[in-house]
Amino acid sequence: MSSFPYLFWLRMGLLSWGGPGAQIALLEQECVEKRRWLTSADFTRALGLCMFLPGPEAQQLVAWIAWRSHGWRGAAVATLGFVLPGLIACGVLAWLYAVGSGWELLPGVFAGARAAVAGVILVVGVKMLIRTCEDSPRRIAAGLSFTGLCGGAPFIFIALSAGLHGWYIRPDDEEALPPVSDQLRLAVLRLGRFLLPVLLVYLALWLWLKHSHGYVQLVEVSLFAVLTSFGGAYAALGIWRVRANALGWLGELRFGDALVVGEATPGPLLLAGSFVAFLAGFNGSLFAEHSGPWFGLLGLVTAAVFTFVPSTLVILACAPLVEEGVGDRRFHDALGMVAAVAAGAIAFLGCALCWTQNAQPLFLLVSAGAAWLFYKEKFSVPALVGIGAVIGLFSAR
Repeated sequence: MSSFPYLFWLRMGLLSWGGPGAQIALLEQECVEKRRWLTSADFTRALGLCMFLPGPEAQQLVAWIAWRSHGWRGAAVATLGFVLPGLIACGVLAWLYAVGSGWELLPGVFAGARAAVAGVILVVGVKMLIRTCEDSPRRIAAGLSFTGLCGGAPFIFIALSAGLHGWYIRPDDEEALPPVSDQLRLAVLRLGRFLLPVLLVYLALWLWLKHSHGYVQLVEVSLFAVLTSFGGAYAALGIWRVRANALGWLGELRFGDALVVGEATPGPLLLAGSFVAFLAGFNGSLFAEHSGPWFGLLGLVTAAVFTFVPSTLVILACAPLVEEGVGDRRFHDALGMVAAVAAGAIAFLGCALCWTQNAQPLFLLVSAGAAWLFYKEKFSVPALVGIGAVIGLFSAR
């Protein structure tokens, strides 16, 4: 790549439908098989690191590929190209959703699509439970996560407790562990240095507007969700769901509509948070007595900035680990426990969304059908969302 391919990454953003799995497959096809910018082994190692770190893995993979050839500026521009089409689509749909709340058929369309997404998320949670809970401590952590969230326990407390357990509680028969590797120490130091400016911006807003201010709360939930998303976008969106309901931005039932928009538009699924943020700004929840589309746009962009800037900084700080690897056993075990907690949280999110359909047997059937078809890999996620929307449309007529 002699010159930076801006249009290529914009095209990737336009074509990145279907969630992280489809996006990663597209990146492998375009960057490894067609253009041979990196080898299959390089791609696999980079993907492993992106799935290991918090943040949307497909977007971080885009940033790493661009960083490898064009440094941090390339990573920033590639991320912008990858995210921008979906962000614009989410903004347009959020505006239509806000102004069209009285449209007769709209609730039925979203109810059907929401039911399909609930089934998909339930399957994602179950698959992740199977993949991450390979021993008794992780299975216990996932179970405690699920039951704790059912009882309203804070996710950060559960995740932090599990991470500390994985780091400090070692098997009795384990051999003496070597000290933490220099490469990992350097990555952690870089991570702190890279994220410090973002955290200082949040602190400045906190001191200026106070913690109870809607805009400060938006910055906080965006940062907190992405930096604790060890289970991927669905784990982060579980945090968005709890906070959006508590702050009155979007109720638990209607939060499924944000997930529908995230699944039905290109780009990272975490753009569903920007959809919620637009509605919060549009309805006057960010700045008291100020509402309308311009404040919705401010919320949309703010959520995206405080989601994808930290996500990009995380992968840039840890990018050298693709070659060196993360060999520290304690670090690996700690993140493994956190991933198990995230799997329990995703399963809880899927169950909670299915539970919201309990008064409508038709939509429970849609959730069950979507779960089965997604598990059998019969249809893509956007197709299942479309089928659910059509069923909801006819049910509302």
